[in-house]
Amino acid sequence: QQSLKLGSYFIRKVGVMSKLTITGFVAWLCGGLILIFQAISSLMGAEDEMVWKSLALVDVVGKNNFDWIKTLPWVILQQIVTYVVNMPLYLLLFCVGILCFLVNAFKPKI
Repeated sequence: QQSLKLGSYFIRKVGVMSKLTITGFVAWLCGGLILIFQAISSLMGAEDEMVWKSLALVDVVGKNNFDWIKTLPWVILQQIVTYVVNMPLYLLLFCVGILCFLVNAFKPKI
């Protein structure tokens, strides 16, 4: 009975992932799926030409929804946000996953 309690306590403490870790894995999974589907769609084009169409956040949401970027006070901030919304979506999701893992690694353990 005592070893069972110790074992279940160990599994509970070690086996549970935090929400940030799960979010990071989901972001990586979605980024990987988008990358795979983009690769498949580029291979299904014409035989003599292979065109890689990169999907960005601007393409998904629409350019008119990012007009607020021009109202940001600093030019460097406008350039950073413009770069982020125009980068490939799979790369953005991979970066979000890495950010979630880093925040989880350095947050205080309670």
